[in-house]
Amino acid sequence: MLLLKINQIMDEKRLNTRQLSKMTGIRWNTINDMSENKSKHWSPDNLNKIYKALGLKSVSELFEYVEDDEKATEA
Repeated sequence: MLLLKINQIMDEKRLNTRQLSKMTGIRWNTINDMSENKSKHWSPDNLNKIYKALGLKSVSELFEYVEDDEKATEA
C-alpha cells in the first residue's frame, strides 16, 4: 500500500499541520488526515499543492510503499 510521508517531511522542515495548511490553502484537518494516512483518497490538486509547498524535488519523496502485512503489524 502507498503511504504519504507528510509527517516525516513536516518534522524535517519543522512545520506543523496548521503551517502547511496556510502554505497550501488546504484545510488543516485534511492535512492532518493525510499526514496520519487516514485519508482514503488523495486529491491530485492537494498532492500538487503539498508537493510544491514542501519544495520536494521528486514525487518519490512524498510516498512510501509498504507491504500490507507490514502495515497490519504496525497497527
